[in-house]
Amino acid sequence: MSRTEDARSPLPAAGELAALCALAERAARRGGAALLEWAERLPARRADSKGARRELVTGADRAAERAVVGALLEARPADAVLAEEGELTPAGAPSRDAEWLWIVDPLDGTTNFVHRLPYFAVAVAAAWRGEPVVGVVHAPRLGVTYVAARGLGATRDGSPIGVADTAELGDALLATGFSYVRDQPGRDDNVERLRAVLPHCRDLRRYGSAELDLCLTADGTYDGYWELDLAPYDVAAGAVVVAEAGGRVTDLRGGGDWLYGGSILASNRRLHDALLAHVGDRASAR
Repeated sequence: MSRTEDARSPLPAAGELAALCALAERAARRGGAALLEWAERLPARRADSKGARRELVTGADRAAERAVVGALLEARPADAVLAEEGELTPAGAPSRDAEWLWIVDPLDGTTNFVHRLPYFAVAVAAAWRGEPVVGVVHAPRLGVTYVAARGLGATRDGSPIGVADTAELGDALLATGFSYVRDQPGRDDNVERLRAVLPHCRDLRRYGSAELDLCLTADGTYDGYWELDLAPYDVAAGAVVVAEAGGRVTDLRGGGDWLYGGSILASNRRLHDALLAHVGDRASAR
């Protein structure tokens, strides 16, 4: 899917978008409850229980996806679903052609979940004719929920949020992440991009959940975030939250192919061009 950043499809009415937000939030909370239930079963000693732990994490992923996708299809059976695990629909592929596509990540931040870190989330987005226009990111262990819809703004736990007003890169707190596949010869492991920008910003964080990193950019905690090797369900919901909070979202070339293109850069808008100059594809090719 190739899009320009400012491409816009005709939108449904605000009332329908608000109803879809409410449905997405209910579904995400069901998924979050399933994750917390499975979290209680994680063995305390990882080194002695690798096989059992892997099975439990897989079970948590699948239980959360069943809860989320089940709620969505119960309410809107004619919609399409793109979900990671393939519990009720094909894994990693849209279930059908439809104007509305739900994009679901039942557990974003799997490694954090395994290690009992609270930075994991359920992400649910709705795309209208290919454009994500509704996004919900629910972090059950943190007790935080982000909700946004095109033209309706973005909230954290019901309160409006907006991006930071940071104007200088030297004052910026940034975030990034690293792919699980990073030992192949010639593969971009993101290290050079990190090395390029780190001397020029205030500091950098790596929390391990793309959807939460996007939401932390939206609420002004971070000034910018970038990452490579991502799937649509890693970014769809959080990107809507960033855009509705006043931020900017592109791929690492500065274009609009962030949903399916595998890379993303989100910022408070004021720093976007400066960040592209340091971590964008053109910068890394120099």
